Amino acid sequence: MIFTKTLEQVSILLIFIFTGYFLRKKEVITESGKKVLAGLLVNLFTPCYAMASLSTQLSIERLNEYLTYILAGVVLAVVIIFVALPFARLLGSNKLEKSMLKYALAFANIGYFGYPVVGAVFGESVKASMILFCIPQTIAINTYGYQILTSKVAEMPEGLENAMQKSKKKFNWKANLRFLRSVPFIGTMLGVILGLLPFTMPKYATNLLNLSGDCQSATAMLLTGSVLAGVPFLKLFTSWKPYVVGIIRLLLIPAILGIITYLLGIRGELFVIIMASISIPVGMNVVVYPESAGLDGTAGAKMCFISYVLALATLPVVFEIIKILAY
Repeated sequence: MIFTKTLEQVSILLIFIFTGYFLRKKEVITESGKKVLAGLLVNLFTPCYAMASLSTQLSIERLNEYLTYILAGVVLAVVIIFVALPFARLLGSNKLEKSMLKYALAFANIGYFGYPVVGAVFGESVKASMILFCIPQTIAINTYGYQILTSKVAEMPEGLENAMQKSKKKFNWKANLRFLRSVPFIGTMLGVILGLLPFTMPKYATNLLNLSGDCQSATAMLLTGSVLAGVPFLKLFTSWKPYVVGIIRLLLIPAILGIITYLLGIRGELFVIIMASISIPVGMNVVVYPESAGLDGTAGAKMCFISYVLALATLPVVFEIIKILAY
């Protein structure tokens, strides 16, 4: 069952990625069309999804009930960023690639892929709890993640970037707090606020947000495929670095954090959620955010693509281990 559910989710992603690849090759999706897709994702679909999921899943009552989960989510969001840093520095060849590696190794595809597959394998109640647990990660993705993936300094040569940093006498608040004006961050914060208010949104508004948010997954996969179209088809499978990233993302980091979590005595649903959230493939914003800022997302797209291919083999095994250890 686990293999079947995983295969279904991964195959859907790969089909859309390949569709985007061939549509770009045929110029159905043009170069300017890629920018349109990235713009729609960052400025409409992603914030609507965040508002829809958070406003419906979060409430004062659930916040009190799941406070332990949310605090655990805060700890994981911080820890996994620091776990990713040494791998990113070791594997990255330039500032942009290092930024992509920091994101790819720290943040999995919890929204587009994680929630559906966890709901299918472990049940809808676990999925609902996971959404609350991942609120800190969602905020980190739309602050830290957005910042490192859209910063123009990421595409500069190392020497020039270092010289610029040394020449600055004061902390550049405007540049470093750019994410506060980003639409994904605003959408996340609005979702939290709406969820905590003592009343619910009209059903019409909820349906509108859900309809817009549902567009993000297919659009992100089409964009990923169209970005990969700049790479010859066979070369998608022959670069070594995306495989290393995939193995670290899908096996090594879950193994490290899984051992720590188990030794801390965490079991049951919380163990399942922690492990599931760090065992799924690379988050697609590693492609979306750079492309929306006019940067080249090809390296990130390769990491995404290969991680989903590898997940066909790793996820069923990891999920079975999670079920055995959790209960």
